[in-house]
Amino acid sequence: MKKYLLGRAHLGWILLSLFSLQSCIDPYPPEFEYIEGIYVIDGLASTVEGTTYITVRKTYLEYDKYKASFVSGCKVFLKNTLTNEEVKLVEKGENYLPQETFKVVPGSSWKVEVYTPDGKLFVSDAEITPNPVKINQIEEIYNTQMIFDEGVNKYIPGHEIRISFDDPQQDQNFYYYQYRAYQKAQYCKICFDNVLRNGKCVNFTPVRFRTRSYYTYACQTPCWDITYNEDVTVFNDEFTNGKTIDNLLVAKVPLYSKQKVLVEVLQLNITKEAYSYLKTLKDIVDNNSGFNAPLPSALIGNFYNNQNSDEPVLGRFTVASASYSSINISREKIAETAVDYFKSPQPEEYGDPLPPPLTYDAPCEENRNQTAIPPSEWILD
Repeated sequence: MKKYLLGRAHLGWILLSLFSLQSCIDPYPPEFEYIEGIYVIDGLASTVEGTTYITVRKTYLEYDKYKASFVSGCKVFLKNTLTNEEVKLVEKGENYLPQETFKVVPGSSWKVEVYTPDGKLFVSDAEITPNPVKINQIEEIYNTQMIFDEGVNKYIPGHEIRISFDDPQQDQNFYYYQYRAYQKAQYCKICFDNVLRNGKCVNFTPVRFRTRSYYTYACQTPCWDITYNEDVTVFNDEFTNGKTIDNLLVAKVPLYSKQKVLVEVLQLNITKEAYSYLKTLKDIVDNNSGFNAPLPSALIGNFYNNQNSDEPVLGRFTVASASYSSINISREKIAETAVDYFKSPQPEEYGDPLPPPLTYDAPCEENRNQTAIPPSEWILD
């Protein structure tokens, strides 16, 4: 079973990154008025088990920065507009998820209904699920100057992931790519300005008595960290319809660690409308010209308030047919230095002004960024 909850680059979450949520650049002073309290709803339903999710957020201002917080307590449903089948989603973490075995089938038509705690009903337009397109081959190419990282102000190395597939001739197809990368977890918990007690990071003493800015906790059992792509990668077959697509670059995996890594690539065949939306987001991100960069085209999602059509709603629901392929990458012999975001070990120690009992490890929690179940393709141990 594939658990493929997609990365935060997906759909409306990138829209929020335009307002500096994920940006590493210093934005120019905005020339528009911020609006708080706007709902941002995005999600995906696909033909692969474990990929379907909906997330509901609400915008707010904090220290002159535009942010969005998860809205808990919603009632969320997927509805098949052809059969009237209704699927209730359950709140888990900061997502609303169906049963892990749920998946859509090609040709089915789905929409989303979201009932918020404040009594609003948001509905998406219905989309028909396209047909899947199989990935024939996957390979990796190491690039010493793969991307420019503004956090360290230099080009950093990494692995480019390329695929090959046969594009169907009978239909025009639009593709969207996601990846997730597995590697062994160094820690199962890091508590910043806190300590781990009863499974949670808790405040333990006034700031003036703290000796460390964070504490690290080893994993009680084998555990894998999961990371996702941060960019938008799309492709359409306007000029390649019916041809074999070779060596298509679909993912860039930065060398943030020299640990062995398994990369799973998901090829999503999406609708033309979803492609247009994602392509707009890609153009905005690629232009990267700050707050005041003009939109290359109108950014319109597919949600609306069923009781008030004038209320703006951000984000998008997309249906897709998916195929996936994975590749194991060994990185320990690479000469270049990894761009190290790794936190050095700082376990609790006797003598620190900490509440008892001293804690040194933590369980591996099952969530979208960590798992105790390695993927079946993991062969690097």
